[in-house]
Amino acid sequence: MNDPKKQQIDVEQQRAWLNQHKEETGLSWKQLEARIGRSSSTLSLFASNKYGAPGELIAEEVFVYRQTLAAKAAAASKAVELPDYYPTATSLQLISLLTWAKRGRITMAAMGPGMSKSITARHFDACNSNVFLVTISPATSGIRAMLRAVLHAMGVASPTGDIQSMSMQIKDRASKLQDPLLILDEAQHLTVQSIEEVRHWHDATGIGIALMGNEQVQQKIDGGSRAAAFAQLFSRVAQSIVRSRPLPDDVDVLLDAWGIMDPAIAREVHRIAQLPGALRGVTFTLELAKMLAISEHAQLHVKHVEDAWAQLSRRTVGA
Repeated sequence: MNDPKKQQIDVEQQRAWLNQHKEETGLSWKQLEARIGRSSSTLSLFASNKYGAPGELIAEEVFVYRQTLAAKAAAASKAVELPDYYPTATSLQLISLLTWAKRGRITMAAMGPGMSKSITARHFDACNSNVFLVTISPATSGIRAMLRAVLHAMGVASPTGDIQSMSMQIKDRASKLQDPLLILDEAQHLTVQSIEEVRHWHDATGIGIALMGNEQVQQKIDGGSRAAAFAQLFSRVAQSIVRSRPLPDDVDVLLDAWGIMDPAIAREVHRIAQLPGALRGVTFTLELAKMLAISEHAQLHVKHVEDAWAQLSRRTVGA
């Protein structure tokens, strides 16, 4: 890519390209404004050669936009198609856990990062009726924000009202459904007040609750020094999974999904899977490794995997 400040930009050439690009893509000036970062009125005036000020700056911005499109096209040509959801041993155990929760139970999954927990939750949500998946974040950890997030998952586009009225809406909705399930992913962020409210929904309506997150979920709910609120929830947990690293079978299924049979690559992938990042780290590594192989017009080799992991983990690898 070239710095437009360090070379001569042909204003008329950029003007002609912009008009042609707009015609070929059917984009409006407002849509191009979002892409180029210049107001739609300015772009329109520049394209029609009615812009009062010198057009060099606009031409530079159009030139940069063209380079951005070219870079995206180049990246797309090397893009690797990632495997869709695939049922690992751990994922199947999570499916069983969620199925049990859907019967009106409270379940818990405390897992290390990169264990396909969230992917499995989304898959279960897509394949089952009356399942409501909410991903908790620091912004939605408090009770009011959590209530709005749950109502939104239940189909309320713009939840309003005070805490009590929103909670009543959730209970009313849950009580009218058959085998409803609320999945709270990243549940380690939930406050004590939010946890208490979730437990109340379960007690009042029988809605199934699946708490999923990292190891802190287990530490909060199952820890020896847990608060009374968490102790009450702990007594209602019917089933749980606690796992920090993927199983060897999980990695084998991933290798099958990627169509990888090379023993050397398989050994390296198994090694990477036991490091921080687990299966997610493996997925990122294989994606980059395949792109490296494509750029070399070569078959995927263990060296590509090693180089990819070196880049992703920010460590150096000898030549």
